[in-house]
Amino acid sequence: MHRFIQLSLMTLLISCGTPPAPITPPTTPPPAPAAPVTDQVTNRQVEFGYTTEQRITQPFTGNWKVVTVPPWLQVSKNSATTLDLTLRAHRRAVEAHTLTEPVVRGDIVVSWTSKDGVRSGSTTWPVTMTMYEVNGQLAPPATNGRDTATNRWTNSSTPEPSNEYIVTYRSSQARDQFARSLRHSADLSDAWSETSAQIELLGPRRALLRTTQAGTLQGLRAHPDVLSVQPNAFMSALETHTPVEPDDQYYPNQWAPRLLGYPAVWRDMTTTPYQRDVVIAVLDTGVRYDHPDLRGALIDAAGGALDLVPRERSDDENGVDSDPTDPDYFGRTGGSHGTHVTGIIAARWGTFSPPCTTCSASGVAGAVYTAPVRVLPIRVIDATGTTTVATTLNGVRYAAGLPVEIEGHTFVNPTPAQVINLSLGGSMSAAAAAPLCEAITEVKRKGVLVFAAAGNTGTPTVHYPAACEDAVAVAAVTLSPSGAPQHAAYSSTFPQVRLSAPGGAGSAAQWNGSTLNGTPFPDDVISTSWDYARDQPNYAGASGTSQATPQVSALVALMLSKGVTRSADDTLARLEATATDVGRVGRDELFGVGMINPAAALGAPAVTHRFGFHVYADDGQTYTVRQRGLSFGAFLPEGNYTLRYGHDSNGNAVYGERGEEIATRSFSLGINQSVVQLGKLICLPAAHQCQ
Repeated sequence: MHRFIQLSLMTLLISCGTPPAPITPPTTPPPAPAAPVTDQVTNRQVEFGYTTEQRITQPFTGNWKVVTVPPWLQVSKNSATTLDLTLRAHRRAVEAHTLTEPVVRGDIVVSWTSKDGVRSGSTTWPVTMTMYEVNGQLAPPATNGRDTATNRWTNSSTPEPSNEYIVTYRSSQARDQFARSLRHSADLSDAWSETSAQIELLGPRRALLRTTQAGTLQGLRAHPDVLSVQPNAFMSALETHTPVEPDDQYYPNQWAPRLLGYPAVWRDMTTTPYQRDVVIAVLDTGVRYDHPDLRGALIDAAGGALDLVPRERSDDENGVDSDPTDPDYFGRTGGSHGTHVTGIIAARWGTFSPPCTTCSASGVAGAVYTAPVRVLPIRVIDATGTTTVATTLNGVRYAAGLPVEIEGHTFVNPTPAQVINLSLGGSMSAAAAAPLCEAITEVKRKGVLVFAAAGNTGTPTVHYPAACEDAVAVAAVTLSPSGAPQHAAYSSTFPQVRLSAPGGAGSAAQWNGSTLNGTPFPDDVISTSWDYARDQPNYAGASGTSQATPQVSALVALMLSKGVTRSADDTLARLEATATDVGRVGRDELFGVGMINPAAALGAPAVTHRFGFHVYADDGQTYTVRQRGLSFGAFLPEGNYTLRYGHDSNGNAVYGERGEEIATRSFSLGINQSVVQLGKLICLPAAHQCQ
């Protein structure tokens, strides 16, 4: 399911002086024998090889019909009287995950009846097509030396006590006096006395004491000149950090955070302060405050939550008021779009008391984890999924703390947002969108970033407010069979697209590998929602640029909370500089500058060390690279490609992102270049580069 809120290519040689040749009377060759007309369609093998088109004729004059063809083959009938047809092979129609061999096979089945109606049947023509191919080799770094060895580092989880203690004194004088006394075994009380203790100075007020006597430790801890006595704690060599993931019930179905490398970010949050308060205003259908998975994440009426849907379009019969609840009404079905968007950002981790016997006690996990990020719900869309430029304009200004006047009342938001999420939009003229675009420019000057969904038409049709100059248009990616991101077919493509994020497949694709109730879970984005038929909380999968946009908003909030950036301009610059370039090299209308990379944007520590490949096509598709030993390759349709070989440090199995070693090779395949050899690739992890 995917939903988008609507606002809405002879030479003649003459030799002189040579006697003329004798004239030979012309002869007429005998006529070629006529091809026999058969009363049935005969068997044959159709082999395309690297070509794309073939014409098939047979001297059959009965009735015939092609009833079965492979999905990658197109058939055109050339004659109504004889069997005459044209076959066109479309390599791009072959499902990427099936490209494990160079030759693709299928069958053409022709049903037929002889001209006299006496004979009939069906004939099967096996058909093959050869895919184009790219190949290469890996060349591991080679070194020489005689002073090397192989070590296996093992860390004991419970090391033996070291009998070493770090003692902190009130002053260096107190520390020095104790050291002298210990060394001379004099001036010590009985509780301290021992001759086997050893001491080393650590800075101006500390000492490292080695002792096996509990009495010495007791005496030190009781002495007025000693501030603390702590064990000399163990540490060990660390290569990678352990990723952090929630154990919420439906987290296994949440493929989007893993594709973005969030387990590395959440690991970072356990050791690094994310302490600045950040507010994300979600302008949407409202939210269900009574959803237990959002408890504590939402700003209420006192903090500025607001319903801006005017009375004439209001389905809660209240008009503009301080309750942005996504309301129920008689016969309402479906879920709550605003609640779904909000949960992607801020659904709580861990368990809670389920409000019904069939309700989950943990649900899903939001991106912001323990960071002090809250959502300000501002309702601008009615329950039918409609809003206007005027209502959204007021919502943008209000969210940023600017005063708005509605129905004779002035409203000022007491909790201004630093980030505004607009999972809404529509196709309109630039002139019609101008008032809204001007409001977005106004809040941008105030330091507020506005992220807007690019649209779900799958075409170059421009959508606003995403196309506004100061809005950040967010496109959607989904999973490919290789596990790497690829363009979501529904995601709109126009020049203003700036970033992309996981939005779901919008189809029955199931590459995430999880199941729900024993059934493969589709590549949707699962989040909080509401069951209006039962009037109770639930969870739903959805796909669209509406689901991609809050992924970006949440990351920006974390960047501000951690303090890696402070201003809107700096934040946007870092967001783009760390994005993962997907598809053809550089910015394009499918992905913008690329898919957001939270781990790189936030400087999260590495949680994995592995290398791998992806092949990205210029049309947004992603293909799997096979590897055997040091050789690699892929079977592909015609097109322009970029192969990326690189390192994965954040555990998302996307290789060669920002901050990770990468080698790239661009190449083209087609009938004139059916096989490409890329040569050798080598990565040098220590030098953080590939070549």
